[in-house]
Amino acid sequence: MRRGRLPLTALRAFEAAGRLESVTRAAEELAVSQAAVSRQIRALEEDLGTRLFERLHRGLRLTEAGGRLQSALSTAFDGIDEALAEVATNRHEVLTVSADPSFAACLLAPSLALFQSRAPEADVVLNSDARIVDLATEGVTFAIRYAKDRDHWPRTEAKWLCNSRLTAYLSPALAGRLILDRPEALLPLPRLHEDSRDHWQSWFAAAGVQVAPDARGMLFNDSAVLLQAAIAGQGVALLDETFAEAAVARGDLIRPFATAIPAGAYWLVARSFARLSPGARDFAAWLQEVLRPGIISESFVKP
Repeated sequence: MRRGRLPLTALRAFEAAGRLESVTRAAEELAVSQAAVSRQIRALEEDLGTRLFERLHRGLRLTEAGGRLQSALSTAFDGIDEALAEVATNRHEVLTVSADPSFAACLLAPSLALFQSRAPEADVVLNSDARIVDLATEGVTFAIRYAKDRDHWPRTEAKWLCNSRLTAYLSPALAGRLILDRPEALLPLPRLHEDSRDHWQSWFAAAGVQVAPDARGMLFNDSAVLLQAAIAGQGVALLDETFAEAAVARGDLIRPFATAIPAGAYWLVARSFARLSPGARDFAAWLQEVLRPGIISESFVKP
C-alpha cells in the first residue's frame, strides 16, 4: 500500500482499540464516538481482507494478524511522537513524571529544586498518582513505579532505582524513654503499620525475636503519612530506609538497629531510554545520582 493511500484515521482507531482492548476507551482517547471507531476498524478490515479482532461478549481480542499490525503501529506512532518532540524549535522542555505518592512526597518533592538548578531549561510536572499510567497516550515522560517482584511493564523500558528495605525508626523523644540495647526493647512501644500488620512480625523474626502477629495498632496506607506519625512520636514505625534517610540526618528520627527486611524495589520507566530528550536524560541521571546512599542525607540536613 503506497504511503499516499495509507488510511491513517483507520490505523489510529485500530491501534488505540487494540492497545486498550476496548472500542469505548479508544473512542474516549480519540475524542470521537464509539460508532466512528467501529466503522474505521471495519473499513480497515475490509481494505486488508482480514479480521483484526475477535469480537467477544465483553470486549475485543486481537487476532494473530491484528497483533502484528497493532505492535508495528504502536512502535511507529511512538516514534513519530518522539521525532516531533526532538525537532520542536522551543528549547523549553516540560518533563511529566508520574510517581508513587510516597516516593513523590518523601524524595522528589523535597529535592526537585536541585534538579531545577542543574537543568533550568526544563520544568518538571510531578503527578503523584499510584495509578499505572500509559506513557504513550498520557504524555508522561517517566513513571516511577514500585514493585515487589517485577522489573518490566508492556511497551516500556525500566531501570532500577533503589531497593526498598524496611527497618525500625522512632522519634528521639520516644527513644529517650528506653534503653535501646536490643530489639526486644521496642516491644512496649505502639507499633505503626503501613498497608499490613504482618511486616512487624517479619522484622522481629529477622532480628531474632519471636512475636505474635499484631492484631491492632494504627494502620496507614501511605509511607509519607507514616513517616510524619513516627516523627510526631506516635509510635515506632517500619520505614523505607531511603525515605527516612533525610529525617535521620536532620535529627527527626532515630534508627536504633541495623536489621532491615526487603520489600521490593523502585524503577524508573520510560518508553525508550535511547530516545530521551536532553532534559529527560539529565533527569534520569540526576535521579539515579540522588538515590546513591548518603546523598539524600547530605542534601536535606537543616542548616
